[in-house]
Amino acid sequence: MIIRDIVAPNPGPFTLSGTRTYLLGDDAVIDPGPAIESHVDAIRAAMPHLKTILVTHRHGDHAPAALPLQKATGARIVAPAGVVDHADVIVHGGETIDDLDVIATPGHTREHVCFMTRDRDLFTGDTILGEGTTAIFPPDGSMGAYMRSLHTLRERNPKRIFPGHGPTRDDAVALIDEYIAHRMQRERQVIEALASGAHTIPEMRRRIYSELDPRLEGAAEVQIRAHLIKLQEEGRVDARDGRYVILSRGDGAGSHDRMP
Repeated sequence: MIIRDIVAPNPGPFTLSGTRTYLLGDDAVIDPGPAIESHVDAIRAAMPHLKTILVTHRHGDHAPAALPLQKATGARIVAPAGVVDHADVIVHGGETIDDLDVIATPGHTREHVCFMTRDRDLFTGDTILGEGTTAIFPPDGSMGAYMRSLHTLRERNPKRIFPGHGPTRDDAVALIDEYIAHRMQRERQVIEALASGAHTIPEMRRRIYSELDPRLEGAAEVQIRAHLIKLQEEGRVDARDGRYVILSRGDGAGSHDRMP
């Protein structure tokens, strides 16, 4: 299968150089991107025989161009529930659409899916980026679900990763391992910050991100909160009067089996 891409003109801190819309063969696209007229026009010019529009998740830099493309071409829309109004095919994970396996990967958003070809080319949307790391924003984003999704993708043994942002990666399994290791390291840092006396999220952020650009402090605190929610779900941490504490053995149901 010939895979091409068009980068949307929406660069930024979270979109990097812009959202990558993937063109599969001569009749399918993955993540049509934002509804920017020049971007939609570029996709139409490159795909005059478009039949299928696939979407990984509902964010405004990935999904909105699906509807104007459908209106212009008559192509069907394949997306998770709630992503695009009146999608033709709703996917949840486990389906095969035009030789693409649909893989449920909740975490970045609860409905996120990835697509993988028979050649093990993996289209990851925002679950894995070509550079940097993916942001998890609770309550819609879930760190626990995200970690499980990374392991799910690892088990599929992909060959190449085509991310929603950033360059294509030929080291798919190694990159997934890096993502897992990074999140586990961040989790250990949260536990270590708690153990050393940092009991609020700003205190933890100052210990973990000691030289952070002030413009990124808010985003960093959200990532810490995502890790804390996961640790609470596992019975390892609790929040008491706005302060987080490590649960000692016997403090929570089953927590003695999950202490680090």
